[in-house]
Amino acid sequence: PGTYMDHDVDEIPIGDFINKELVLFSMADNVRSIPSMVDGLKPGQRKVLYGCFKQKLKGEVKVAQLVGYVSGNIGYHHGDQSLAATIVGMAQDFVGSNNCNLLMPIGQFGTRLQGGKDAASARYIFTSLSPITRTLFHMGDDQLLNYLNDEGKMIEPEWYMPILPMVLVNGSEGIGTGWSSSIPNYNPKDIAENILRMMDGGEPEPMHPWYRGFEGTIERSDDRYKVTGKLQKIDSNTIEITELPIRSWTQNYKEQLESWLTGTEKTPAFIKDYKEYHTDTKVHFIITLTDENMRKAEEEGLEKRFKMSTTISTNNMVCFDSEGRIKRYESAEEILREFYGLRLVYYQRRKEWLTNQLTTEWSKLDNRVRFILEIIQGSLVVQNRKRKTILEELRKRGYAAFPKQGANGGKDHGYDYLLSMPIWSLTEEKVERLKKELAEKQRELDVLLGKDTKDLWREDLGIFMAEWEASQQSARACP
Repeated sequence: PGTYMDHDVDEIPIGDFINKELVLFSMADNVRSIPSMVDGLKPGQRKVLYGCFKQKLKGEVKVAQLVGYVSGNIGYHHGDQSLAATIVGMAQDFVGSNNCNLLMPIGQFGTRLQGGKDAASARYIFTSLSPITRTLFHMGDDQLLNYLNDEGKMIEPEWYMPILPMVLVNGSEGIGTGWSSSIPNYNPKDIAENILRMMDGGEPEPMHPWYRGFEGTIERSDDRYKVTGKLQKIDSNTIEITELPIRSWTQNYKEQLESWLTGTEKTPAFIKDYKEYHTDTKVHFIITLTDENMRKAEEEGLEKRFKMSTTISTNNMVCFDSEGRIKRYESAEEILREFYGLRLVYYQRRKEWLTNQLTTEWSKLDNRVRFILEIIQGSLVVQNRKRKTILEELRKRGYAAFPKQGANGGKDHGYDYLLSMPIWSLTEEKVERLKKELAEKQRELDVLLGKDTKDLWREDLGIFMAEWEASQQSARACP
């Protein structure tokens, strides 16, 4: 970085190529492939989220249209297919994908049958922001972020500041240059409870991987976790499988059964027959074996013979920290502790920003009430007077000026909020309405000042958990 490669020469030394060109690719590759510890997002995902927030996306939008908007307005400099795949991945909600999908999958976004590879083309599917997304990424934090610049245009922030460490909620996989990252999903409820525990001065309890909708078991085994599907022997010749290990996709397992059914020259057929009763969300195989093969399978162990377990490692939890440094974390709890400290700082900043906003709004209302009353009473006259004279009198009477943000200091007088009021606002009825708004604003300000930063976080977590539990109950009611 900061180096220059002379491309006018006929030959480039290998050292220069590696240290001046390849290093730039390697850095860009890592930035694109490794998530941020703060928001759990990679740059492409962050651009999509910023595009949705900037558009104030509420209704449905075709994925292909969202791709075009992000590419054209948010400084995305890679291929459209890659961006479409990013959007599809952010909306997927089948077992083994996201615990909290930030976008809604409206159409065929892929299923556990093929691990999402069965998603339809971007021009046929639609998406929108999930209802829970703005709960996780609170609007009150938007003003506090460090927004990047692309060719003079403001684009997405360096990172967002969610109320939970999303890198743990949805996990992440990525391979960069010299670094890779593999972070499993964790239960948002466990994370939220640990945060509340830390607020009360306690230590976070150990968390274990958790995948929404998964009906198997996940057990600690040395330095990794053993993930086991659900299998049972229902009679002397029949095995029933109702869950597969995480990221063992239904179609792939069917192909495995086919190979056991037909056998090869070296390996004889092992199963007699199998039937499928599964859906795109549930797994259900019925497998028939001969007496001899059932006996062999039981001797070997049904779980092992039918490949009903895989492992999840937590030894490669690599993220970029808040300073942009790549770092390997030893545990989910270490990520949580680092996130906790940073998030508290930003709650303090949010409180200060909200206090300033409410104070400004209160002051404007107070000035408007006084302005209208003085005009009604005749002590302040604005008719048939020069603009300059009116502004001087407003300053003399102590009215607060609020210049428009970004306006040229000398040209914007800051009294538009008074002088641009319609003529019919200059009534006693309007004064009464403004006084009610003023009292309400004062109440809001008093409530805010009476809270500390942890109270704000507790409120956000309470709202999130209520929405999360409702969505979980809805999912259980509609399997």
